[in-house]
Amino acid sequence: MLHKILGGAKPFFAAAAMMSLAACAGFQLDNARGLTPTGDAFSKALYQEYLALSEMEFAEGDYEDSDVFATAAIAAANGTPTAPEALDSRVIPAEHKGALSEAHRRLTAALAAGAATKVPEASARGQAMFDCWMQEAEENFQPADIAWCRDRFNAAIATMEAAVGEQPVAAAPPVSFANFTVYFDFDSSTITPQTLSTLIDAADASDDMGASSITVSGYADRSGPEDYNMALSQRRAEAVANELRGLLGSGAPTMTLEAFGEKSNKVITPDGVKEPKNRRVKIEIRK
Repeated sequence: MLHKILGGAKPFFAAAAMMSLAACAGFQLDNARGLTPTGDAFSKALYQEYLALSEMEFAEGDYEDSDVFATAAIAAANGTPTAPEALDSRVIPAEHKGALSEAHRRLTAALAAGAATKVPEASARGQAMFDCWMQEAEENFQPADIAWCRDRFNAAIATMEAAVGEQPVAAAPPVSFANFTVYFDFDSSTITPQTLSTLIDAADASDDMGASSITVSGYADRSGPEDYNMALSQRRAEAVANELRGLLGSGAPTMTLEAFGEKSNKVITPDGVKEPKNRRVKIEIRK
């Protein structure tokens, strides 16, 4: 049933989508299940969309966001649907803010123009998938899930805009530069899952812009000897560059590695001080 409602299983959720979820007192999902929606066709469709998202997040163990979506489902079932999430309702990483801001503008414009009446199911999908996109972008560690929500939003908003005669704005000018920063644990050059997620985004950006060069710069904090920190920053740069080469494959652009050790710190500290923001690698991508 969820597959039919949502048009394909979310990657992370696919294996668990149909599992039996034990009732757990205190979670809004219990209150949302089994309601008989009232109100118009948009409210009824929105209830189903939000309920399915709540089930997904519950299955992933994200009970907080499961509650968020379940609460929205209950409001829709009562015929008083909530508005799409506000852009400032979540802490969104910089690389996602532009796309989400434009998506929010298009969504609210289409809803204001009457899309919910003309194409209620597509409008419910568009609103729920925008909120899904916001939630996954805030977490920012499952690129496939971000894409899952974004792609379904894009399909829905196209139907909404066609129904109300809205024309999508012209595509933004090609991007010629992008930069990303990843951070490391103390005295470590190990790529963590969070670091890998950012590197996947960087590789995608490189592909999208047809990059010609990437500069990878390693840094360390001032908690150890200067020569040790220089070697550590080199290892960090090499770890990032190797991961990027693997992600980009044979089409990888020219890559330059730089090591700055404890010089050019992001946060100025006395010698010997541990500073997480200085244990980093900067990635600069140019077209």
